Amino acid sequence: MMKKYKVFSYIVIGAVITTLLLLATCNNIICSNAEGRLYTDIGSIPPSEVGLLLGTTPQTRIGHKPNQFFKYRIDATESLYKAGKIKLILISGDGNSLDGINEVECMKDSLVARGIPKNAFILDEKGYRTLDAVVRATKIYNVHSYVVISQKFHCERAIYLAEHCGLDVHNLVGFNAADATSNMAIITYIREYFARVKVFVDIFTGKEPRSMEKTDTEPVSDVAKDTTRKKQEISIDIRNKTAWKGR
Repeated sequence: MMKKYKVFSYIVIGAVITTLLLLATCNNIICSNAEGRLYTDIGSIPPSEVGLLLGTTPQTRIGHKPNQFFKYRIDATESLYKAGKIKLILISGDGNSLDGINEVECMKDSLVARGIPKNAFILDEKGYRTLDAVVRATKIYNVHSYVVISQKFHCERAIYLAEHCGLDVHNLVGFNAADATSNMAIITYIREYFARVKVFVDIFTGKEPRSMEKTDTEPVSDVAKDTTRKKQEISIDIRNKTAWKGR
């Protein structure tokens, strides 16, 4: 009986150690890949035509409290746009999340309320996961170079996925929104370690986005009509609609 107990204990300990090593290895690979390409200083980040804003809900799913991840991503996007570091904001998120909330519209409305013009947005309501967001950004919206806007851990994972899913991307950087500090945020940080393992599973299995349908249906603005040439220069095909606004 005692021998069986020892064998079981060794198996459990071995499984725990293996899991921890796997989590640490995946984490280190993803962190190293983005090293030197993540920015927190608005003055040092190189300008890019497009900022890829990764979606989340304005309220937490548990307790329905204000979501710090949401607020800080909005803060970061506003800073980038008003500093002239980006000209277009591709918001990628779930148009009908578990709470029935349209993440993309909520983010757009928040940014418009802060003075960002309505014609500065490309809306992708089928960015259900980070993998979906980066694949669709390139394959659906023809964006090959951009600034990822989210928290540091999320930027790291998005950049790794974009560069290892066979996409034609280059000069990817990330702008780190402030980290959430609420008690609920701890769940997200713990989950991230497992999400990084899932990154490699998705890459090795050739995981595809849930949808490859284009969802941006914003009307063509007068400014957009007058800047077709500029739209071609930044290689964004969104049904003859561009959100460029000269600055």
